[in-house]
Amino acid sequence: MSDLISSTSYVRKRIEELRERKKLAREVEAALAEKLAKDAEEKKQKSDARIAAKLARLSGVEAPAVKEPEPEPGPVEAKEEVAAEEEPVIKKAPKKAAAKKPIEQTEEE
Repeated sequence: MSDLISSTSYVRKRIEELRERKKLAREVEAALAEKLAKDAEEKKQKSDARIAAKLARLSGVEAPAVKEPEPEPGPVEAKEEVAAEEEPVIKKAPKKAAAKKPIEQTEEE
C-alpha cells in the first residue's frame, strides 16, 4: 500500500487527526477487553469458591477459606453509599381547599 500524502496542509492535518483517533480507539478497545477478561476471571474464581464451599458442606469437611480479591484503589464511592442508605424524607404538600362558588341569590327568594 503506497503512502498517499496530500499536498494541502488541511488534508494532511485531517489525516493525522484520523490516525490519532483510531490509535486512541484501539487503546480503549484493548483496555476494555482486558477489563472484561479480568472481570470474567474474578467471577469464575468466586463461582469456584462457592462450589467448593457447597461440596465441602455436603461431604462434612470444613470449607476451604475463600480468598477475597483486593479492591483496586479508585474513586471513593463511600459517600454515595451512605447517601443511598438514608431514607429520603418526603414532605407532602398541603391540600388546597376547593374553590367555593359564590351563592347567587335569585329574585324569587
